[in-house]
Amino acid sequence: MPELIYSNDFHKGTYSLIELSNDKVLEAIESSGELVIKGLPEDEAVLCTHDQTFNLRQVNTSNSLLLARNGSVHDPNIHVLDDLSYTIEVIPCLARLTRIDELLQSTQYAGESAEQKNVNKEQYTYQELLSIVQASEAELQKGLAERNAFELNGKYRILERSFMHGLLDALVTNATIAELNLDAMPLEAAKGCIRQYHEDGQNIPDPVVMACLHAFSSQIEQEGSPSLLKLDQYKVCRFMGEVILASARGKEWTLEDFNQVWRKLIPDVFSPKMEMLEGLYVITERAAPGLGRIQSYISYFPVS
Repeated sequence: MPELIYSNDFHKGTYSLIELSNDKVLEAIESSGELVIKGLPEDEAVLCTHDQTFNLRQVNTSNSLLLARNGSVHDPNIHVLDDLSYTIEVIPCLARLTRIDELLQSTQYAGESAEQKNVNKEQYTYQELLSIVQASEAELQKGLAERNAFELNGKYRILERSFMHGLLDALVTNATIAELNLDAMPLEAAKGCIRQYHEDGQNIPDPVVMACLHAFSSQIEQEGSPSLLKLDQYKVCRFMGEVILASARGKEWTLEDFNQVWRKLIPDVFSPKMEMLEGLYVITERAAPGLGRIQSYISYFPVS
């Protein structure tokens, strides 16, 4: 009769058991070429495949779980390798992309004249971001694209909002002066419009110009023709709306005043709609002093 005995190399806590919550999780993990566990010392760890992120959660058990193996041909006993009091559950979760903002916020690009203040601040390569941010590589790339991040001298950066506003104004103003079609601008002509915005006479690096164009336009695919860009109504209107709201952070606009200012700051060919600002604001309604009616107020409150 075989006996259950503790192995000579038994050491409690050597192993962990991972429980996959459902078949979809198992399929995602089995189909991934590489699995990476990410997290700084103060973080809850996550497991990343090439395109998904999973939360790792310790689940304590009331009974001990014995991890054991059979003995050899000459040893019929069952050897206990570890005595476990918990399992690790794998649950799909959202990628934790807010760390991108934390890492890149302090070194926002605001023109060559402002770069001196960033010299001694830590900047990050793509591989460093991939290592630190708790997201799969596909989710990280999407997060960087959503923030219009760009690589400059081997480090990833984002544009400072007021500088970005200046580049957009240069693009629209100079394109209008040159009588360019905002729905079909040649790439080189659009880049030239932005480059006419000079900060203290400094040239604007090409990655910065391209980041601006990516932020405010979409590419028109045309076979056999030079690249054409279309100024994107949604991107421009949303950005300008956020500029106005963020400039009054902690304060309120009447909805009527906000709409008037918003309308004035965007190209005449565009029609701003409140749904373009989804996730950036809250609206409250209350009696307006001296007006004898209910007034709507809008304030900056991004979902992040």
